[in-house]
Amino acid sequence: MDELEIIRILQTAFENDNIKKQVLEPNWYQLNIETGIASTGFCFSASEVLFRLTGQTQNWMLKSINDPAQWNNGTHYFLERRQNKEIVDITSDQYTRRDITIPYHLSKGKGLRNISNKARLLARLSGLGEL
Repeated sequence: MDELEIIRILQTAFENDNIKKQVLEPNWYQLNIETGIASTGFCFSASEVLFRLTGQTQNWMLKSINDPAQWNNGTHYFLERRQNKEIVDITSDQYTRRDITIPYHLSKGKGLRNISNKARLLARLSGLGEL
């Protein structure tokens, strides 16, 4: 399955309330519902799913930015393509729909060792299989 199809499947999964309730922490679920922006709270798990299904460290670097309180008061995760530094941010709309510009230049690289339970669950529930 190619990258764009995986992203489409994940974005469809963000709309499913059953998936939200199982994957998101309660505070992120509440914010997701309050904002009406389906991708809210999925940044880490969705980025990890795409990372694991499309080449891992050979193709990607997981990056993060600390959210100020006026954003979501957490940490935002996304992927950077190693080959050309292109940003692939599956959940950027949780900010852009609120007119927030994401300062990607302030991000830091993160490592991924073990598969997280949230990413494993998101992949399975969205129909992408086991990670």
